[in-house]
Amino acid sequence: MFTRNVAPAAPKPKAARIGTPGLTFIGPDAIVHGDLATESQLHVDGRIQGNVRCDQLIQGPEGMVAGNIEASEARLAGTVEGAVSGGTLIIEASARIMGDVAYETISIEAGAQIDGRLARRALLELGGADAPALIATPVSFSPAKPGEGADADALFALAESSTGPRRDTPAE
Repeated sequence: MFTRNVAPAAPKPKAARIGTPGLTFIGPDAIVHGDLATESQLHVDGRIQGNVRCDQLIQGPEGMVAGNIEASEARLAGTVEGAVSGGTLIIEASARIMGDVAYETISIEAGAQIDGRLARRALLELGGADAPALIATPVSFSPAKPGEGADADALFALAESSTGPRRDTPAE
């Protein structure tokens, strides 16, 4: 009988959940100059010229990082010119890493290329200040042509053992 037209209450905005990871995306046309740090997930399809520190890193096959990477988890499929340090590392077949890799757990697919040293992070921490640190300076590699340089003969010297030529090579 006696009714009021009461407007329904507007829904209260939901508070952001603490610890909800965000996502930062570096697209294929983007180039970032400088260090990049985030506490969330980072997806790189573009180029970063600087150090990267994040919780989770996903690098696409066309992604490029010219700097050091530090992540709790990383899936690398592109090119890295620098040191990589991570808890769980997944190196895909298309990945090219030119630098040292420190890890707790690692998976390397067939076809991946790593030009550097591999070491478990626990061993690096146990070594203390006197242990040699993994140091990598980002450089651009240009593969040498076969037959050039003093190391060309050294590669073929491995084919022979101390007892003579291998059986699958013709005797001279």
